[in-house]
Amino acid sequence: MPASSRLRDLVGALSLANLVFLRLWMKLLPYAPGGGYYLACSPRNSYLAALLNVALWGCACFLLLRLARRNGRAFPWLVLALLALVGVTALYGVALSYTSSAKLVFLLGASNFLFLEVGCCLAGAALAALLVKHRVRLARLFPALPLLFSPFLVVTCGQSLAALARTEPAARFRPHRVDPAGPLRNPLGMSVVWMIFDETDYRLCFDQRPAGYSFPAFDRVRAQSLWASRAYSPSDATQVSLPALLTGIPLQSAVPVGARRLDLLPAGSRDRLDFAGQQNVFDRVKLRGGSTALFGWYHPYARVMHGVDLCRDYPRYNFFTSDSLLRVLLFQWVEVLDLRFLPFSNTVLGNNQIGIVRDMQSDVLSAVKSQDPSFMFLHYSVPHSPNIYRRDSGSFGLNRSSRDGYLNNMALADRCLAELRAEMERKGSWENALVIISSDHHWRTNTYDGVTDFEHVPFMVKFPHQAKEVSYDSRFNTVLTQDLILAVLDGGVQTPESARDWLNRSLKRAPNGKVIFSINQPDAD
Repeated sequence: MPASSRLRDLVGALSLANLVFLRLWMKLLPYAPGGGYYLACSPRNSYLAALLNVALWGCACFLLLRLARRNGRAFPWLVLALLALVGVTALYGVALSYTSSAKLVFLLGASNFLFLEVGCCLAGAALAALLVKHRVRLARLFPALPLLFSPFLVVTCGQSLAALARTEPAARFRPHRVDPAGPLRNPLGMSVVWMIFDETDYRLCFDQRPAGYSFPAFDRVRAQSLWASRAYSPSDATQVSLPALLTGIPLQSAVPVGARRLDLLPAGSRDRLDFAGQQNVFDRVKLRGGSTALFGWYHPYARVMHGVDLCRDYPRYNFFTSDSLLRVLLFQWVEVLDLRFLPFSNTVLGNNQIGIVRDMQSDVLSAVKSQDPSFMFLHYSVPHSPNIYRRDSGSFGLNRSSRDGYLNNMALADRCLAELRAEMERKGSWENALVIISSDHHWRTNTYDGVTDFEHVPFMVKFPHQAKEVSYDSRFNTVLTQDLILAVLDGGVQTPESARDWLNRSLKRAPNGKVIFSINQPDAD
């Protein structure tokens, strides 16, 4: 074979391999420093591994092509197999990058989504039959087909090399934990536990709960709490709501800038603020002589929050990063071949969510047993998608029910609350604690009945020794939560009735009206 033929096959093989990793490239490129805010580690190894994987898969494809050319009958079948592999993985990757099954069910409805799935399967089968029939003609065209995508190979390699030169140092992505110098003690005489259950829907989970579902742990707390029926969140996005809640600053938006920087844009202002540079609820508790603990997902709390004595954060999944190049290299194969459509399979996102829930709950319960912080903030990842719980068996695993999966996740949130309460009761700290339970936003992709309740989030406050429910029906922004906590610690609010009066006096300090909507899209399931 002439050298030009071998070179053409090599370039074609590398171009095909590059398309196999299209889904990964859509996550990695173009490089944006702000994307590092949510990553567990420096993305440097992710770019290196992607380049190595393209080279490895490309060389393997090249060798197969050279061997198959020696057998004229085998070559058309190999071409067909390669194009099928590339086509399926590339199109599948593009689809998952722009949408998800939850979003499609939300937009189209469950029955129409089923028709779409069946239609795609039939169209794929028809296309496969057509390609098999014309495989010999396809093999003749093959030398030119991959070369059409060779410019994309140049683009991805060039942008990856540029990204490697711009990535922040690995140390900027640490730590993910902060440990106290000694056991935490509570000199304030009252402990406070503030819980955010991500994306808890007020209407479906409480106000109009479907028959057959019960969340006894939440109902039990509600029966002994100040219960607000018209509370709303600072934003519809976790990226905005959590900084607003923790700083007490009403925000328009929040923009990631780097591994340790999230810029906040306050409501009614054009001046950006560094999230890490703002005084927060932990600082304010520390100024009162208290000790603090934080456990939460999504935000890199340990590297941006100060005033925290004990901290664990659990990074959300975007693309896999690790300080081990080999781990990233191997994991990218799993990520590209994320066969979530197969029965009994899980997803990369699902496994990440299961790990977050298990690790965080274990750490929280351990801290309750061994530490005595004055203030503990918990940001749980459930009932937010992906749906990873089966309430009938009490087991973890991807729940494919577009209708009931979310409510199963809510049952998992209820289980987490029940376990936390049981541990606090064993320790004797529950009855004397101030407990706040709320959410950062509503359920944004309601696939249960298609009704999106933009206007509410649950909000309940259990005061020490409270025995009955006290209702509060005025509308308010939960950005006031930390001011309420501090008022309780300062002695100005001591009962649910006085908290109701305090909220009435404080309403003029919070922006009234609708939720500030974010440009951020709901996370893929």
